[in-house]
Amino acid sequence: MSERSPGRPVLVLAPPRFLAPLGATRSLSRLGVDVYVLEHVQPSIAGSSRYCVGRLPAGQDGRPIGASDEAIVADLLAAGRRLGEGTILLAGSDEWAQFLADQRGHLSPTFMYPDLRPGLIQALTSKAGLYDLAAGHGIPTPVVHAPKSVEEAVVIADRLGYPVVMKPMFSGPDRQGIVLARGVAEVATCYEVMGGTGNVVVQEYISGEDADVWMFNGYFDASSRCLAGYTARKVRQHPPRMGICSMGVCEWNEEVARLSEDFLGALGYRGVVDIDYLRDPRDGSYQVLDVNPRLGGAFRLMASPDGMDVVRAMYLDLTGRPVGPTTCRDGRKWMVETADLLAFHHYREDHGLTFGRWARSLRGVEELALFAPTDPIPFLVALWLLVADTVMARWRRATARRSRTGTTVASGQTS
Repeated sequence: MSERSPGRPVLVLAPPRFLAPLGATRSLSRLGVDVYVLEHVQPSIAGSSRYCVGRLPAGQDGRPIGASDEAIVADLLAAGRRLGEGTILLAGSDEWAQFLADQRGHLSPTFMYPDLRPGLIQALTSKAGLYDLAAGHGIPTPVVHAPKSVEEAVVIADRLGYPVVMKPMFSGPDRQGIVLARGVAEVATCYEVMGGTGNVVVQEYISGEDADVWMFNGYFDASSRCLAGYTARKVRQHPPRMGICSMGVCEWNEEVARLSEDFLGALGYRGVVDIDYLRDPRDGSYQVLDVNPRLGGAFRLMASPDGMDVVRAMYLDLTGRPVGPTTCRDGRKWMVETADLLAFHHYREDHGLTFGRWARSLRGVEELALFAPTDPIPFLVALWLLVADTVMARWRRATARRSRTGTTVASGQTS
C-alpha cells in the first residue's frame, strides 16, 4: 500500500470536531493522496493535522448551511477548479451526504463521488424512514413512532412500555442526544426540547450492554457490491450505552455482515456506510439502530492488516484500481482518547468501573483516534476543546444554581 496514487486529491466535507476526517487524512496520506478539509470557524481537529494539505471554503463552519444551495455549490466548484477536475468528494456527515445527493447534477462534471440517491439518503438518515425501510426488507429493528403531538407521544410510550428511547428525527451537529425516558413527565419534556412534531421519534427500548452493540463499515461500488466490509463491537460508549464508540474491538460477525450486505444491496446503495446494530437478548437477533450513509467516526477501528479500510477502498475503486480481498483483523483495538476519559468517569459512577480495570482494558490498543507520534497537534486541539467544554459546562451549572438561589431568596422576602 505504499505506491503513489494516480494524483486525484480528496476533499473531506465535515464539521470541525468530527473525527472521521482526521482518520481519512492520515489513511489516504499513506497512499500519497493530497487531502483537503473545509475551512472552519471553530478549532479544527482534522485541519490541524500535518497531513492536511489545505482548507477550502464552502458552507458555514463545516456544514452546508449559512448560504443558499447555489452559493455553496459555487464554492465547491471554485474548490474543484483549484484542485483539478476529478477531485474526489467524501461526505463526513449526514448533511453533506444529502447535499451531495441533491446537487449531483451540478457537481458531477467537476467531482467524483458515489452516486447517492437523494430519496434513499433522506430515508436512511430519518429514524422513521429507516424503520420503514428495515421493516419492508425484513431487517430486525426497534419499533419507532413519530408522534404528531405530545399527547400522542405519551400514548405511544405507554403502549411500548417504559422506559422508551427518544431521539431527534434527524441527527446533526445541532440535533444530537438520545434520552431514555422513564415516565410521562420525561416524555413530555423531551418531546418539546427536541422540537416537537416532525422532529422527534419515540422508540422501543431494548436492553443490552455496550458489548451488545455491533458496527458494520463497508464500501459499496456502482453496482452495489460490497468491495470492503468490516464488523466490530463497542467496548465503551460516550455517553454510556447511547453514544459514540469511545473504545471498540474489531471482531468478525458473519450475521451482521450478511444482514448489512443483503440490506444495502437490495436498496441499491453506493458508497461508504456506517451501521450500528444491537443484539437483542430476547431472541439473539441483531436489530439495526442507525444507518449512516457517510464515513463513520470509528472507521479506522475496522482496518485490514495491510491498512485497507473503507476510505482507501472507495478511493481505489473511484480511481479505477482494484480493491483486493479485505480481512477483518480480530482483536484490533481502537479508542478515542478524550471520549474514553469522559466515559470512564461515567462508568465509574454508574457501573463501578475501577481505574485498574479501565487501565487494563487499554492493553492491545493499536491505534488512537487523535494522537499519533508523527502528528500530535490534533490531540492537543481536541484536549483543549475538552477542557474548554468542561469549564464552560461547570460555569453554566454554577450560574444556574446561583439563579435558582437568587430566585428562592427573592421569593421569600417580605416588605
